[in-house]
Amino acid sequence: MSLDSILKHILDEAGAKRDEIIREAQKETEALIQAAGAEAEALYKDIIIHTKQDCEKNRERLLVNARLEARKSLLCAKQTLVEEVFKRLKAGLKSDKFKRQQISEGKIKEAPEDLDFYLAKLRRDYETEIAGILFK
Repeated sequence: MSLDSILKHILDEAGAKRDEIIREAQKETEALIQAAGAEAEALYKDIIIHTKQDCEKNRERLLVNARLEARKSLLCAKQTLVEEVFKRLKAGLKSDKFKRQQISEGKIKEAPEDLDFYLAKLRRDYETEIAGILFK
């Protein structure tokens, strides 16, 4: 064999090996791209699922807080109305209408009653009933 034929044979084998290495590298590249694409798709779906769940939790929390605030506002309004009822009741009951007798050293004298004391007692007894009447 001549040197040229040996050199040509080596170059042909090197070229074939090079082409085989390039094909293998392209196959591996394609496989890596597909694997990365599949992993990216899975991560994307996972992120979407978690984001939807977080949004739903936030939505529920906001709804619960809004309902709680609405109930608090309603309760405050009802309490204000009950306060107004007792305020008007007190204004309607003049303290000079209710007298009590005080006996001291054999003398009996009349003194005005403490309306706040009696209204506080009435309030405990009738506040729920008044609220029931006002808010049927």
